[in-house]
Amino acid sequence: MFCSKCGEKNPANSKFCSKCGEPLNAVAAPAEASAPRAATGTRTSGMAIAALIMGILGISILAIIFGGIGISQTGKDPNLKGKGMAVAGLVLGILGMIGVIVWILAAIFWSTSFWWFI
Repeated sequence: MFCSKCGEKNPANSKFCSKCGEPLNAVAAPAEASAPRAATGTRTSGMAIAALIMGILGISILAIIFGGIGISQTGKDPNLKGKGMAVAGLVLGILGMIGVIVWILAAIFWSTSFWWFI
């Protein structure tokens, strides 16, 4: 027996769904519960994947760009997964940019502070 609310398969003699607690009535299996995941049309955003890879590799500018596009795509299309990957890539890109800025500021500070050694 399948739950009409969440599609969970339950034993035939169950009165309530084991997943969501909904009262069970004898219903046929929902079409999406028996279909494989790929057949439902969900896919992962390529931009989200690219953002995560660029963030891991330390290519900050591309990670930020692809992360923003990936978040936008996954927000607009309910069949598109990967928002977490896009966010992770965006965060890694931002952290990478902060690191670059800190190094530049440190180099400027060092070069102006110790000018008499040159």
